[in-house]
Amino acid sequence: MTKRPVVAAAILDSLDHPTRLLCAARAYPEELAGRFELPGGKVEDGETPLEALGREIAEELRTTLSIGNRVPGPDDGWWPILQGRRMGVWLAQVRPGSPAPHLGTSHVELRWVPLDEVATLDWIGHDLPIARAAVSNARRHAAA
Repeated sequence: MTKRPVVAAAILDSLDHPTRLLCAARAYPEELAGRFELPGGKVEDGETPLEALGREIAEELRTTLSIGNRVPGPDDGWWPILQGRRMGVWLAQVRPGSPAPHLGTSHVELRWVPLDEVATLDWIGHDLPIARAAVSNARRHAAA
């Protein structure tokens, strides 16, 4: 049986002029608690990846996003992550008029991190190269 794909948002303070990335420290499981990830979750049956991303962000952070470019991964656009799963990642920003992201039960901390400092955090598994690629992609998109 194929494992459900995962989706995540690299939430920036601005898609046009990014300076900070929202980094989320996991609440569970115990072996991942306190380590950072990009917020998101599993794609459910009948959902497109972007529908799943919107649902997951609404559930986890109680906000809505404006979605930007996809951060292309090495596996047909997807990133390999823990437990043999694949993750699709998109640049995003909080949609104008939406509430600021709120800490929910999935995370113990939400931190807006300057782009130059993102790599200094304790990231989960394969998430550090994904976060680095998101920062690089955000900067490239902003410069275009």
